[in-house]
Amino acid sequence: MLNFTKIRRRCYYYGALIFSKAVLFIPYKLSVGYFSKFFGVLAYLVAIDGKNIAKKNIKRCFPQKTDSEIRKLIIEIFINEAKNFFELAYFPKMDSKFLNSISTVENVDLLKKSLKKGNGVLLVSAHAGNWEIAAASISALGSPLNVVAKKIYIDELNGMLVHYRAKKNVKVILKERSDTGIKLLRALKRGEIIALLIDQDTNVPGVFVDFFGQKAWTPSGLAVMALKSKADILLVLDQRVDKYNHKTIIKGPLTIESSGDFNTDVKNLTQKASLILEKHIKQYPSQWVWFHDRWKTRPKEENNK
Repeated sequence: MLNFTKIRRRCYYYGALIFSKAVLFIPYKLSVGYFSKFFGVLAYLVAIDGKNIAKKNIKRCFPQKTDSEIRKLIIEIFINEAKNFFELAYFPKMDSKFLNSISTVENVDLLKKSLKKGNGVLLVSAHAGNWEIAAASISALGSPLNVVAKKIYIDELNGMLVHYRAKKNVKVILKERSDTGIKLLRALKRGEIIALLIDQDTNVPGVFVDFFGQKAWTPSGLAVMALKSKADILLVLDQRVDKYNHKTIIKGPLTIESSGDFNTDVKNLTQKASLILEKHIKQYPSQWVWFHDRWKTRPKEENNK
């Protein structure tokens, strides 16, 4: 009996594989600067569910925007994601010299100062700009970088992404593994960097914090690790500055005054990080992944109404 789900997933994988290989034969500026616009607009026309979620989220966060402004913004968001795909596919040809020519890192001294303490460093980030470029840019500075990521449900695609990240000396620690916590603690003890993205509503331990003025379920693992270790927390965000180039911005370290209660401190630290991410997203709204259902999980008190 035919397994149509398996067949469909294999088709997705081979489609992505062929497309990514083809990208390597196209000049970088042509693919990222021009082809990405075509595919971004095409995705906007085809991805109806994603477009509707983005529209709902943007109206929620920017009620003053008109339908015309929202439509224009959503198209820009799809184009940005298309650029991200082309840039990621170009990773096999993106050596350190090329990476440095398209991406600069601000406030490198903050990272060096935190690393000198020998306790490892926790980086908090978001799906803004091209977060893969940000990770590659930080890794290119010479310190081991581990990213905590969810496994893609198509094994072959997951393997492809892990391979691309490895090309940039970025190691992947999967969220779902039973040994995830041990691997994270060992990485910190080795004085390495751990990067986590906390801007999505995922099935992981978290807390409700204010995000764009509304309660949003937010991963709390980073705050827990920070409070249980002596590792500094730095914020790292990618900003697409023009058609071809990026800026990786480092901020921090992030601190809070202890309340005397561990759970309260976890929430306060998660809240502080989320508000900084929100400020960045407000400044560059077309560079965030709005078609994720960010507010899908609701507090119990809302569900009981």
